[in-house]
Amino acid sequence: MKSIHFDVETYGFYGAYRKCKQNSHSAIIAMLGDDPEDYMARSCVKWLTKEGMNVLTMSPGKKNYSHHNYPLERIEKAIEWLKNNGNDKIGIAGASTTGTLALTAASYFPDITLTIAMTPSDFVRQGFAQGKKDGCGEWP
Repeated sequence: MKSIHFDVETYGFYGAYRKCKQNSHSAIIAMLGDDPEDYMARSCVKWLTKEGMNVLTMSPGKKNYSHHNYPLERIEKAIEWLKNNGNDKIGIAGASTTGTLALTAASYFPDITLTIAMTPSDFVRQGFAQGKKDGCGEWP
């Protein structure tokens, strides 16, 4: 399956886009696994493209496995690219930390009309990965 790859420096987000065989105008941003090309992401793409969805897999960056510091602006740039490339309906999916990110992004961007959050946290982890260096009195 042919992929289009994106890097943060050029496009404002890191990911890989795969178009399904059908003429679909629907896409889902899938933030699953640690890299847009890992086994979990490829398995998700295989299933969703068979179901008639275009898929953009995303992660924070190449060999960047931390999903705790993931700017929403990157999702905003991905949405812009998807809309400019024929996708009228946009969904987002994430698991664990990216499940929380999916919920947060959906609350900010009205273009996201489908949200799948698998086992998200019940709080936004502001400062979580900074090792108590954010000045907060409480830390999970």
